[in-house]
Amino acid sequence: MRIGKLTSQALAILLLCSVVFTQTPTTESDAEKEKKKKETAERVVKLLDDAIAEGGSLRLPQNRAVVMAIAGDLYWKYDSKRSRGLFRSAAEEILVFNQEAEKERRESPDAYAGVFDYSTDVRFEILPLVAKHDAELAFDLLMLTRSARIAEAIAKMALPNAKSPGDGMFSFNPDRQRVASELALEQRFALLAADENPEKAIKMIKESLAKGISTNVLALLQKLNKKDEKKATELAGDVIKKLVDSDLARDEEVLRTAMSFLQFAFKPPKGKDAKEKQFTFSESLVKDLAAKMASTFLQGPKTMTMAMMLDQAMPVLEKFAPDKLPFLRQRQAELEAGMPPEFKRMQEQQKLWNPNSTPEEILAQLPKLQNEYEKVSAHESLIRKIGEIEDDARARKLIDQIQDEKTRTRAQDTYEAARIGRTASAGKLEDAKKLIGNLTKKKMQIERLVALATDFHKKGGEKEIAMAKGLMKDAKALTNENAETAEDWIDVMEVVKGYALIEPDTAFRMFEPFVDMVNEYIHANSVLSKYNARSSTFRKGELAIKVSGNPYDQIPLFRFMPQMHLLGKADLERMNTVADRFNRADSRSMVKLYVLQGFLKDDSKPDETVHGGMMIINY
Repeated sequence: MRIGKLTSQALAILLLCSVVFTQTPTTESDAEKEKKKKETAERVVKLLDDAIAEGGSLRLPQNRAVVMAIAGDLYWKYDSKRSRGLFRSAAEEILVFNQEAEKERRESPDAYAGVFDYSTDVRFEILPLVAKHDAELAFDLLMLTRSARIAEAIAKMALPNAKSPGDGMFSFNPDRQRVASELALEQRFALLAADENPEKAIKMIKESLAKGISTNVLALLQKLNKKDEKKATELAGDVIKKLVDSDLARDEEVLRTAMSFLQFAFKPPKGKDAKEKQFTFSESLVKDLAAKMASTFLQGPKTMTMAMMLDQAMPVLEKFAPDKLPFLRQRQAELEAGMPPEFKRMQEQQKLWNPNSTPEEILAQLPKLQNEYEKVSAHESLIRKIGEIEDDARARKLIDQIQDEKTRTRAQDTYEAARIGRTASAGKLEDAKKLIGNLTKKKMQIERLVALATDFHKKGGEKEIAMAKGLMKDAKALTNENAETAEDWIDVMEVVKGYALIEPDTAFRMFEPFVDMVNEYIHANSVLSKYNARSSTFRKGELAIKVSGNPYDQIPLFRFMPQMHLLGKADLERMNTVADRFNRADSRSMVKLYVLQGFLKDDSKPDETVHGGMMIINY
């Protein structure tokens, strides 16, 4: 009995020890993880502070504003109070920029100085960063940093006797474009504010309606409808009343907005959740707006813009204003009869660009096209639509009918690339690999190989990772690593993008020569800019830095921003060391921030990009 008791005690002690020993490493591991997380946070904050300090030495106030704004965006997860302070500092720099820009415009002998500066307004890049975290603050800073010139333009456009810019198809009014972009951004921030404070958002949008309406209001109505259907309906009434009370004939932008509202009512978008109730305009509101538009077309000026917009509106008005249909058809005939021969051609072009046009219809129109521009546009549209086809027999039949050899080859490659993508998405990675051999263009082969390699790598198995590395090796073999041309660099950087995920050490070795090329390129362009007073790329010898990249940007620093993001994610310290090799403060400051953006990026969240303050809504 005693032996049995001792045995039981011994077993209990052993069991207790085993529990202790199995728990200790886990506890230590958690502690180590927490320690490492804290050290990483401290390191990131230190790098951010260094970037802010270096950015403060930049000459251009708009560059200092960009640095403050990006740093504020990245600081948010560590210290939201500090982040808001940085956003306000960015706004102060914008005010300095506004003053300098106005002074330069007044003193410039160039009659066109500042005419198109709305397209390079740094506010449209900076303020959406603020709105990601605090939409109300973004709205306040939008008002604070609004230049006197834009405020004056908004006031003029709001006047009941404001003059029309003429036929919008042939004329361009920069002030009207400024106002449209400004109001779109204003109403977009109101949309974001609705998530946190619907009442505040309604107040903001009502204040904005006094100046004008953008299509962003539709998204706001849909969002409000989920929270409070009654308030959404009331706001919709205010919006439609604003449009009905407007002189649509004098303002093409407002007329297009009214058209988009009717199209929304004509063909409401499908919600992601079939059970979720979607916002709809009441029947009476739709009829009021349709009657207003019908009246505008019947009584408005006989211009090409009105003729073409009436063509677009006819199916919608046929449904919502059937009693006006005979008069509208008569007006349509009158407008077309008074139009020059070019009008018919433009009508045909509209059909070519219409998202609902089929590739067969475009192909049938090709022989009728008269100039090179029309043919190129039609070919581009045709290639894009063929790439969207999933029926192999139909796609090949269309491709075979294309007369131009280059267009036929591009259509073939585009279709094959799309087919490879669909095959890979379906999980048939081996089949996708075989299809890459059908591509004729080296650039497209590289893109598909890299995309397929990352798909294999995501699966994570030993075999799949080995396959990913093999595909990357094939892609790398197609590039000229001693890049001599812009096309060479595009190929090399595409491979860098894949290796940053699959084999970072190789990606860094391929990327490092790029730094010397950028240094040379930016230095050369800064010298040339001295002899181009209208250059927007460099001002006062300093590169105008940007918040977001563009795959078609001529400046490689901005074009290849995604690669720097990925390398920053792969190895923050190594990429920060690489950033120190950029010679100029403007380049170096931005690369360091891009690196931190990449390191901190949450890959589960999509990027949000705003161009010119406009939000595009697809119906």
